Amino acid sequence: MNTDIALVAAGPDAERCLARAAAWLPKFERRVSRFLDDSELSRLNASAGRAFFASPSLFPLVDLALEFARRSGGIFDPTILRRLEGAGYDRSFELVASDAKRPARREIPAATWRDVALDRATRAITLPPGVGIDLGGIGKGFAVDRVAAILGTPSLVNCGGDVFAAGRPPGEDSWRVGVADPRAPEEDLMVLTVEDRGIATSSTMNRRWSVGGKTQHHLIDPRTGEPSESDAIQVTIAAPSAVEADYHAKVALLKGAEAGMEYVNTQPSIEGLAVRRDGAMFQSANFGQYWSR
Repeated sequence: MNTDIALVAAGPDAERCLARAAAWLPKFERRVSRFLDDSELSRLNASAGRAFFASPSLFPLVDLALEFARRSGGIFDPTILRRLEGAGYDRSFELVASDAKRPARREIPAATWRDVALDRATRAITLPPGVGIDLGGIGKGFAVDRVAAILGTPSLVNCGGDVFAAGRPPGEDSWRVGVADPRAPEEDLMVLTVEDRGIATSSTMNRRWSVGGKTQHHLIDPRTGEPSESDAIQVTIAAPSAVEADYHAKVALLKGAEAGMEYVNTQPSIEGLAVRRDGAMFQSANFGQYWSR
């Protein structure tokens, strides 16, 4: 998954649960990575134009990604794969970052997420010709929630900044989760106190590369088809699950710092913090409940 992963669990069965969780993660990656030619997701994308009968593991994730697209009116869009590839993100990031060649021109299909057909009875997914699915927008959050369920309570899962904190650590009143400073990632912007919540941070400052002298990043705005030019450079969301936090962080960032927090204020049980390009910070109405005292 090309990121650091930390798993913490307590209790009499912790070692067995940690072993199960550690074994599940590479299986998940082998199923849903778009960078592995033989993954189930890659086979789905290669089948565009005809029905693909997905496994019980892949189908719910694609279904959820399309539901998030509907909820956001397409601001979250799992069918931006060809746009990502066109921006140069067509291989694992460490390879993209080391190769600044201009990517090959790619034909962008006119079809969108609205044209993807699902048959829940048979788990058939039919992508329009040319359309590809990228699950990077919610894949880590989805994995974090599944691993948290394996670990039970109390536990903490941190997958590259996507976190779920279950219960309370022994002898403490909550888990403490640092939010990285977007301009100095090794330092904390703040520390949050978290219990039974998912935390996710989206940033335009991390996965960046240059193509033809132009800086690119991985957060594509489906409204333009280009890397986001939103004034928000980072958004952190607290939500009931890590996958919801992942989703809302992407939507809020694409909307912009102030507009993103206005959006968050309309979402039940969701709180957030946005950092604007000039360093100004905006937060939702009740985000302060997570501040470490």
